[in-house]
Amino acid sequence: MSIPLDRLYHFIENIAEEINQDHVLIYRFWPHGAKNINNLCVLKRNPDMRIWPQLQIYPKLICNDQEPLDFDFYQNITMADRKENRSSDDVEWFQLLHSIGYQFPFGKNLSPGASIYNKSLLLHSEQRSSNVSKYQDDRFIPVYYWSHGFIAQDWFRFAQHVTQHKQVCTKFLIYNRAWSGTREYRLKFAELLIQHDLVKDCKTKINSVEPELDIHYSQHKFSNEAWRPTEILENYFPVSTAKSYYSADFDIEDYEATDIEVVLETLFDDRRLHLTEKSLRPIACGQPFILATTHGSLQYLRNYGFKTFDHVWNESYDLEIDPVQRLISIVKLMQQIAQWTPQQRHQKLAQAQIVADHNKKHFFSHHFTQQVAQELENNLKQGFQTLSQCNNFESWIKDWECITSHQQIQHWLESNSNPDLPNSQDVDLVKRIAVEKLSKANTP
Repeated sequence: MSIPLDRLYHFIENIAEEINQDHVLIYRFWPHGAKNINNLCVLKRNPDMRIWPQLQIYPKLICNDQEPLDFDFYQNITMADRKENRSSDDVEWFQLLHSIGYQFPFGKNLSPGASIYNKSLLLHSEQRSSNVSKYQDDRFIPVYYWSHGFIAQDWFRFAQHVTQHKQVCTKFLIYNRAWSGTREYRLKFAELLIQHDLVKDCKTKINSVEPELDIHYSQHKFSNEAWRPTEILENYFPVSTAKSYYSADFDIEDYEATDIEVVLETLFDDRRLHLTEKSLRPIACGQPFILATTHGSLQYLRNYGFKTFDHVWNESYDLEIDPVQRLISIVKLMQQIAQWTPQQRHQKLAQAQIVADHNKKHFFSHHFTQQVAQELENNLKQGFQTLSQCNNFESWIKDWECITSHQQIQHWLESNSNPDLPNSQDVDLVKRIAVEKLSKANTP
């Protein structure tokens, strides 16, 4: 399934360049969902300038805003990791730099490398995060906004025009597909449904074999052994055949056949706040929901103008810091709801639907769109303001004056035609711009 997320990044590019009053290099993973460092690609470059000067003079905005940040995953990035098939000119250039005793910084972690700025902007979508702190300490300026607010509005836009005709067959709708990485808790959740006699009340499936790892959960090495199930889950649930992109879609028949969606988010056994399109799908479809995610996430939603269901059922599970106890609290809440009398069910679901209708209206409103857009713009402005104080102008000038003082370097620069690497004109151009920026920065 092709999802045109580059529309979002062009939108971000427009805001960033308006703030910066010049070009900004937007880096995003392509294809979307990829994690390899070589998939971190520039969205668009200035067609009127060779590549190397652009990499030196334009601010870099790294977009890791769809998935949770993972600082440790990229911590040991090497030159070889960044570009496996290096051209002969590339090798010759770096060998030449090495021969004069200069080690050109090629960039670590998500950083694309050295330039006249000593930091890059990092666009992300999580709060209460140690990963943000790690990147902040490692030459990045983190910029937060709720990216999935925009993404989900696009993916679920047709839900705005759908009118449900409820023919409820069961109480809870649960999408439970992948369980690797941060999603291991989903296996224990399935087991708790069995142990609390809730399977009959749920429209759900499971994967006994993780689709991304091609391994059965019994053979999986769990990061948290608390999530290892002891029941044979496939004896109780049908097998899921959902594709990885199904969370970007909605099945109105599923919502018409159920009362409440229990959302199994990407993060659960974690302290970060990072809500994805999964949490916004029931909102877009006008469905009451229970969130299985990190503690405090219901308040996160309220901060964006959504309402929750604390006057209908007990939402204290969201305040439980211990993830195992939080999961048990969610299942016990489901058990209480399953035991409602017909009269209680009618009354309470009517109350819950008033909240769900409000949330759907708010989600598709101009107010919510503007709230996320304004959040993005305000935080980008602050990021660029910080970046302006993190310049590397003087050091860049001194380094390149030293590099170009060597005759063999000068000869190589005069003959280079590879746009990924510098020539004499490139160096002169960047030096002139760096001098101008340094002079402006030093002017009271």
